Amino acid sequence: MSQEKPKAGMYLRQLGIKNFRSCYDVEVELRPGITLLVGENNSGKSNVIEALRLATTPLNRRSTRWFDESDLSHGREAQEAEFRAAYDGLTSAQRAHYIAALDVETNQAAYTTTYRRDEARQQMRPTVTAGPVNGPDAEPEKRDQIAHVYLAPLRDAQRELDSSDGNRLLRIIRYLTEADEQEAFRAQANASFTKLKDHPVLTTTTAEIQGHLGELTDSVRGQAVEVTFAEYELHRLARSLRVKMAEAGIPPADLTESGLGYANLLFIATVILELRKAQHMELTLFLVEEPEAHLHPQLQAVLLDYLREQAEASLKDDTQGPAGRIQVIASTHSPNLASSVGVENVVALRTRVDKETVQDDRGQEKEVLRRKTQALPLTKLALTDNERRKINQYLDATRAGLLFARRVILVEGIAEAVLLPVIARHCVFRGEDQAKQRRDFHGVTIINVGSVDFTPYITLLLSEVNGCRLLDKLTVITDGDPDIPKERAEGREAGDGQGDPEDAEADEDEPEDDDDDTAVNNRKDRLAAHAESIGATAHLFVAEAPHTLEADLLKPEVNEPVLKAAFLKQRRRSRKRWQEILDNERGRDWGFYLKLRKHKKFIGKGEFAHDVALAIENGADFEAPKYLAEAIRGVLADTLGDEG
Repeated sequence: MSQEKPKAGMYLRQLGIKNFRSCYDVEVELRPGITLLVGENNSGKSNVIEALRLATTPLNRRSTRWFDESDLSHGREAQEAEFRAAYDGLTSAQRAHYIAALDVETNQAAYTTTYRRDEARQQMRPTVTAGPVNGPDAEPEKRDQIAHVYLAPLRDAQRELDSSDGNRLLRIIRYLTEADEQEAFRAQANASFTKLKDHPVLTTTTAEIQGHLGELTDSVRGQAVEVTFAEYELHRLARSLRVKMAEAGIPPADLTESGLGYANLLFIATVILELRKAQHMELTLFLVEEPEAHLHPQLQAVLLDYLREQAEASLKDDTQGPAGRIQVIASTHSPNLASSVGVENVVALRTRVDKETVQDDRGQEKEVLRRKTQALPLTKLALTDNERRKINQYLDATRAGLLFARRVILVEGIAEAVLLPVIARHCVFRGEDQAKQRRDFHGVTIINVGSVDFTPYITLLLSEVNGCRLLDKLTVITDGDPDIPKERAEGREAGDGQGDPEDAEADEDEPEDDDDDTAVNNRKDRLAAHAESIGATAHLFVAEAPHTLEADLLKPEVNEPVLKAAFLKQRRRSRKRWQEILDNERGRDWGFYLKLRKHKKFIGKGEFAHDVALAIENGADFEAPKYLAEAIRGVLADTLGDEG
């Protein structure tokens, strides 16, 4: 017999869902190891997980989810619901086992579960067909070797593990041990209980009861009594077992004394243990809703890495039996989780609102709105390998928030990220009648991508796959960075390095900067051309600073005192330099821009932005430059009506 190396084996590649809740007609692409379903509230994440539960068999064969008529999509109540599961990566042994469901051209197996109303029984009944032509399922026992384990959201891990029914511990014991070991444990436990019968507590109790019973029964027909333990079966012993836990080095205590987070991890570990030992299955889907429940960010990352490792470790040679593969599919609200798996393992769920014409009870037509789930597998975005790596590197916890966002502003640096929220609240939406806009701006995600190329992020957020984009509208704020005239760049400005001693620190030990030929080109025209190349021109708004943020803040005269104070806080002896900026013949904004371009350390931009923001929050007069005001209003255009 050939010693074939373990292969990836069967995995669920795609789930097609029709007429189920918000999933009117959607196809969800899944990854072999781990797939994260991300999206804002009410985007359909739980509906996809529920569809997976209805399309496959529970591992323990105890169904807890049944299809109800209320699960049918609104407006489609008279139609049937359909779940089509396509499985890829089958080994040669699996292709033979699943020949009845196999498409010989693609080597994929497929099962379609359809729920129709059974008028006789007044309930929804499932039928399952196999293969590309939906033929009869000739070998349902093979389909039953594709199962799922479901971990619900808002789970009470303490109650589950401490429950007196003992079912979870009983299942683990049976997975981990052989029947003879279980019987030996049962016999030893009962023998130990029998020995306790001779303990003084029980003998004294027995004697007292017997004495009183004898007085009542001896004159007629004497009765003997014994206080002892019942003969326990394994399931009754399991009910008496309790899982205890504490920090390493501390005596374990009841789970009620442990934090919810660690109890949750313990519970997930017991579920994974079941999965790893359930090797009589070809494929088990581990369906997890909100794995981050009760966990702080560091534990979330540890958990996800653990789940991924377990999925990879489940792969084994299937020439001697079922493959025993684990595939993890999780829905999450956590940016920490979404940022740690790579965009190729993320499926973003979005909703679109469609208008439909229906007839009311009087037969008159009317328009209604339907919320419909769309699925966007990020692995299908037209990103190069380098662009994908860049995004994965930069998609840390903060940036991963964009996967859940409806409104996003991309900025080049920390200064914009610090100042935009303050300027929006205090300068753009400052009136009492604009409280709603101020509140709405809290829902805007500001992404500081640093001095890197914006184009991969535009591709990620605005590329269309299956008629769906991550964002309907993206706002980008970039610097114009106009070229400095050659004679200016080569020479020094009049007065540099000369004058008042109080200006001594202005340019001391600061080399002039040459134009940086390696700088990323984020000019507006280039970004617009890229958006056009991916068919997203109407979805991108680029606000370009005439110069750069700090310089353009100086354009409105009212801002000068605030900016001067922030500048002099860093450059206490540079009043002359500030005056030179104000006196520049091409304008104060150009004067500031020239200084910033000529000297990399002219100011610390992050600290400068913080000081300006504090002054604005403290009530200083300040006006937003036109391009910033346009960007801030533009990102809320769908809420501003005619104002935008």
